[in-house]
Amino acid sequence: MKKHLILVGFIALVFSVALVLAVKPDFAPQHRQGIIAIPSHAVEVAPGVFSLGKAIDHGRVVEGYAFIDYKKGFGKQTGCNNDGVCQGWEDASCADCTGGGEEPTPDTSSCYGFLAKGTKWRTIEPYIVNPVNTRGLDGIFVTSNFASDVGKWETAAGVEILGDETTGIVDGADLESPDNKNEVYFADVGYENAIAITIVWGIFGGPPPFRELVEWDMIFDDVDFDWGIGEAGKMDFENIATHELGHSVGLGDLYTSECSEQTMYGYASYGETKKRTLEAGDIAGVQELYS
Repeated sequence: MKKHLILVGFIALVFSVALVLAVKPDFAPQHRQGIIAIPSHAVEVAPGVFSLGKAIDHGRVVEGYAFIDYKKGFGKQTGCNNDGVCQGWEDASCADCTGGGEEPTPDTSSCYGFLAKGTKWRTIEPYIVNPVNTRGLDGIFVTSNFASDVGKWETAAGVEILGDETTGIVDGADLESPDNKNEVYFADVGYENAIAITIVWGIFGGPPPFRELVEWDMIFDDVDFDWGIGEAGKMDFENIATHELGHSVGLGDLYTSECSEQTMYGYASYGETKKRTLEAGDIAGVQELYS
């Protein structure tokens, strides 16, 4: 009888603990992520853009790319990629942009570029946000504002693209292979003057109608920059998040002076807020991609 009572008591205790754990919000501070560092095998295909290699996702071969965005004056993308695609940061002197590439010579008045022509979201997936940071940015603001920023791109495109926030554990950036979670959080982005990094996995080659994005992760630096809401001397969260989400939906950075007022312009500075609103090129780009 005593053994039975002990067993019943133990089961009751386990059940009680399970109930406590069940109601514990996923939103609570999770373990601090380590320094975000690009793997040694990655190839820098353009300044600030790293090819992470290939992996398998649901039986398909996918490729990963990491986009590091810097404070104004650092990490400017220059040169020619020479991969047969005219990227937004390449100029008319590049072979990709003077005929023979998949994209025509860019019209500077349109000011947009794609990660790859036709590579976009073809299914809607939720995302997870861990808003915990050491810079005093309110967690509720982070999650609500981020959802609003997602809405800006979806409104411009006229379709739902990234879906809604869901609960879950943010367990780190996926720099080796996708893990079927789209994660957003703060950590140490281990590159000088790097504000944020967005990682995308997808199919970037082959016929454009069969290309697609399958996963994204986004990390805001929690060491070198203070975050705020329009304050001087701080990085404006909404400003940077709106820009980074452009990568998540399939757009690339811009680095020509003619495009400096666009959200996808690749520089940002303290107190800057102009990227909060999508401009003509941003809107035209996402509409063309998702039309």
